[in-house]
Amino acid sequence: MKKNQNIIKLRLPGSLYQQILADLKRPHAFAYERVGFAFAQSTLLANQSWLINFTEYKPVEDQHYIEDDTVGARIGGTAIRNAMQTVMNKNCSGFHVHLHNHKGQPWPSGDDKEGLPGIIESLANCDPNQPHGVLILSKNSFYAWVEIKGEIQLVMPEIITAIQYPMVIQFHERNKPSINNLLSRQSFLGERSAAIFEHIKVVLVGLGGGGSHLVQQLAHLGVLHFTLFDFDRIEDSNLNRLVGAHYADIKKRTLKTEIAKRLILSINPKAEVQIIISRWQDNAQALQVGDVVFGCVDTYEDRSQLEAECRRYLLPYIDIGMDVHQSDEGFQMSGQLILSMPGQPCMRCMGFITEDKLAKEAAKYGKVGGRPQVIWPNGLLASSAIGIFTDLVTGWSGQKDRLVYMAYDGNSGTIQKHVRLDYLPPTCQHYDITQVGPPKFKKL
Repeated sequence: MKKNQNIIKLRLPGSLYQQILADLKRPHAFAYERVGFAFAQSTLLANQSWLINFTEYKPVEDQHYIEDDTVGARIGGTAIRNAMQTVMNKNCSGFHVHLHNHKGQPWPSGDDKEGLPGIIESLANCDPNQPHGVLILSKNSFYAWVEIKGEIQLVMPEIITAIQYPMVIQFHERNKPSINNLLSRQSFLGERSAAIFEHIKVVLVGLGGGGSHLVQQLAHLGVLHFTLFDFDRIEDSNLNRLVGAHYADIKKRTLKTEIAKRLILSINPKAEVQIIISRWQDNAQALQVGDVVFGCVDTYEDRSQLEAECRRYLLPYIDIGMDVHQSDEGFQMSGQLILSMPGQPCMRCMGFITEDKLAKEAAKYGKVGGRPQVIWPNGLLASSAIGIFTDLVTGWSGQKDRLVYMAYDGNSGTIQKHVRLDYLPPTCQHYDITQVGPPKFKKL
């Protein structure tokens, strides 16, 4: 087996992950374990890396098991041919799936190593241009083999993630995390928290008032991998809220991405920071390979596009924003914090983005002008967002399936659950969880 030369990321929607677990735990008349096949839409990136986003699972039917006491489960040719047919019909990736019924990272058994490569080859013969493999689940973790264009790579992908609240994350632990006194005060977040922060990749779109707070707190938290999107340069009117900015940056017209990078590295020199001086739409692949995306953008249209991209690639999206507007009673300050999770209600389901708001915003295009901004509401919303992010990736609070839409009232200084959470549909009405990867357009 050759070493993995590609970055490979596997993502499962939380609902699909729970469906697979439930099926594999069912008893069988004579087999010691259950088997199934998961199918994915895979995207090849410019750097020859793969994003593998699972969309479907099919159990092996009871009659397709072969009685054999020497192995946990043996399946017949019909089950394998059915999986091959799905790969051919849908031009998708196919993965043999089974469960090792314990906690912690599972590892392939001797029987797995002996019997499963042949199944991978069968799937690969149906579509050799797609990655295929084996996905092994435990009660709370994963292992995977992946074959890419004829090369079976008996190693973990870079990261495997179940997209739910909290996320289930397993990464290829090449090195031990840097456990030291720097992070000792946050050990209550879990024994794996330091390793999670060191491995996970965060993407930030917009590095103004809110984004500058986010990068500072993420760096203090121990996050090491950042991708930063912003093409703007600092102006004198930004200094009242841009964390990390110096007065000298105004004269130099320093890029906001450079200010954020300087801030991150001043906190942790080991951090890896990729800065992209363009719109995210012009370099979408850099966003797609992240693990969690933060949005600090100004318009509903920007949010709508960013959320749609995150849904297509099974990415959790955390949005913050605030505004100050004038009414008969004086100035009113308000804001929001929203976690948009694939499979859960989106910002349209929540009523935050509507066609009416988009239309009114489009009618004012180019006439919005400078909006009032101050530092403290951005700091409050950013801190709350970091709290949600931390719980999402570590699960330290014990909360499950949490929905997040928080409303901020700057005049009273309160942030609380938005009342609309009590009236949401159980699943998203706007983004089909099976529609992942690059959009495909049909001629009308």
